[in-house]
Amino acid sequence: MAAPENLRSGNVLKIGNSTLKELEEKVKAFRTINLNVRKRRFIIARENIADNSGNIIVKKGEDIDLSKVMLLKRHFRQDQAIKTFQPDEGIVIISDMSSPQGIQFSMDIVTQVMNIGGGAYEAFIDRVDSFKELLGLYNKALFPRMVLIGFVAADKVQEEMAGFHVISKADPYIRMLEIVHSTLKTTQVIPRIRAIPIQQDDRDSWKRFIVEIIQEYTKPYSIEER
Repeated sequence: MAAPENLRSGNVLKIGNSTLKELEEKVKAFRTINLNVRKRRFIIARENIADNSGNIIVKKGEDIDLSKVMLLKRHFRQDQAIKTFQPDEGIVIISDMSSPQGIQFSMDIVTQVMNIGGGAYEAFIDRVDSFKELLGLYNKALFPRMVLIGFVAADKVQEEMAGFHVISKADPYIRMLEIVHSTLKTTQVIPRIRAIPIQQDDRDSWKRFIVEIIQEYTKPYSIEER
């Protein structure tokens, strides 16, 4: 089932852009978050930001801290759009593809997530088979904002629970959602996170799934609890 048209086009995940108001919220939240995580969150400018006289306030590639936000507020309105980059702008799908059942469920999830924004976010979406694989990539380069947990083989549940705890300890601010399915995956594996149900006979299940992802992904850091 395809996502609604207005969720298939445009920058619905707001990747690479922030209003000045959103920028201030993120910078303030990151000061606290960075005390409790292995990888520091930060925001940099993707272009030179100049005032009305042409004077550059923030240079391209420069880290935007609270002092620069306060300076920007002197020149721009709260809804001013600013091109930004954050390292934590990815989505990782953890879904085991070692069985026919796992392949079917995993591909359904990947297809739906890839369709968000009309396919504009393909470079920001990764799929791995396990939390162990995610941890290996996390320790090297991968830094997701959201993790979607799909198919988990019955004999790997304990291993995946252990991996979940390691990732949660390393970065308790990564947003996690688990997908369950009425026929392909009937039982939730990670009990302490929110589950999104997919019903085989409900044509709108995947639409609700996409809406949940967008809402969770774009939720401000400042309202989250660890």
